[in-house]
Amino acid sequence: MPEESLKRISEAKGWTLQETGEHFGSFIKGSFPDAWADAKESLANIPEDDLDFFASSFEATEIRRGGGGKGQQWVGVILGHGGKRDLMRRQRTQAQESAEIDLQNLLRFGLPDYPNMTVGRAYHSDGNWQVANGKDEVIHRAEGNESDIPEWAIAIPGRPYYIALMGAKGPKTAYSYKREWICAVNTPEAFLKEGPMSPIRLECSFDAVDTHLRMNQPISFQADKEASWSDPNTDILKTNMISPDYGLGWVDDSLLSKVEQMFAPEQVLTQFIPFVQDLSDIHDYHDNNLIHFKNGGTGGPTFAIRGVVDYIDHDGDDSKSWADGGAMHSMTLMSQSLRREDSNASQWLNVTRYLKEHHNAFNVSRNGTWRGYAKGSQVIAVVTSRTWESNDGNINLNLDAANVYAIPSRAINAPEPSEESNDLSGLSGFRGNSN
Repeated sequence: MPEESLKRISEAKGWTLQETGEHFGSFIKGSFPDAWADAKESLANIPEDDLDFFASSFEATEIRRGGGGKGQQWVGVILGHGGKRDLMRRQRTQAQESAEIDLQNLLRFGLPDYPNMTVGRAYHSDGNWQVANGKDEVIHRAEGNESDIPEWAIAIPGRPYYIALMGAKGPKTAYSYKREWICAVNTPEAFLKEGPMSPIRLECSFDAVDTHLRMNQPISFQADKEASWSDPNTDILKTNMISPDYGLGWVDDSLLSKVEQMFAPEQVLTQFIPFVQDLSDIHDYHDNNLIHFKNGGTGGPTFAIRGVVDYIDHDGDDSKSWADGGAMHSMTLMSQSLRREDSNASQWLNVTRYLKEHHNAFNVSRNGTWRGYAKGSQVIAVVTSRTWESNDGNINLNLDAANVYAIPSRAINAPEPSEESNDLSGLSGFRGNSN
């Protein structure tokens, strides 16, 4: 196995070595199907010389030097994950619920909230996927196998048919995702002179949605700078395809040591983004920095905080399946200033399973190895604040984490399970209470 090549790809793409191996196998299968078939669909059966060639081809395909994609080159750091959104969820869910209640009414009148969109009944017949309107007239037909369900076909639970949301050019895709990242970047020349711009959102669509960017380290990528749809006075970065490079390859050797110091995570997360040093000041900071949207609503600011971990919910709440990664975890942070006012005071953070599993929110990196940290460790978190009113009328503050970074020099290793705790032999005769 050409491990050096795959390791370079892993580091450049932000994949684990296992994920890189899986992508490598898929690449050979798609690009060299005969060789893949001869190897009986196993990397272990490919001759070493061929494997070296395939690895070189894979590397040339996957790694685009200088930051792949289209648009201006940007360099800096990813500060946090802003979330993944399904732009079609509301339309799709409303159509599914309406179809379950009265399909014929839906086909005739469409969705009340979307007057310019019609809905059709989708089904497979005579080698084609077809869409019929309320008069049972076929308005769309595409050749395909019945097992190859089109991306526009929306299943109705417990029903033998599908529906399709129809646009001007035919069925609309049933799922459309965007992923946002919070970053501190600038053009290479401007970064070296001025440092990063104020934190800006990077909006990823299409292929770029599935790229898991690495946080808290130097990155280079390409994207277009545009005005935000929700706020024309705010710029965002947008890309449909992204192939990031990590490291400081864009920095001249004479400046390398100086720039490396700028990218220490503890410095980045307290200087490249607004930093509220005192946990007891968070509520005031939220009130003084509300964001006002053009629809009249408001949102909380995004900023960094630092605190000592008081509690970690490792199991998470699977009932909150809408959260990124399919579940929501929580943790609390405390500080001396917070405890002066209330000896039991802690600040709650919501942490998505995506952050836990893909960005090591509950782990600390030591010598390139990740391991869990325990309560009593100090972390820096990038958060977005929001308020909610309790039953007794109090206004409470919630913090949604976009990044949780454990400071290695101030992290306590979580204890490893002992051999005794993993030994279940003594339970062989156990019987649960039958009452």
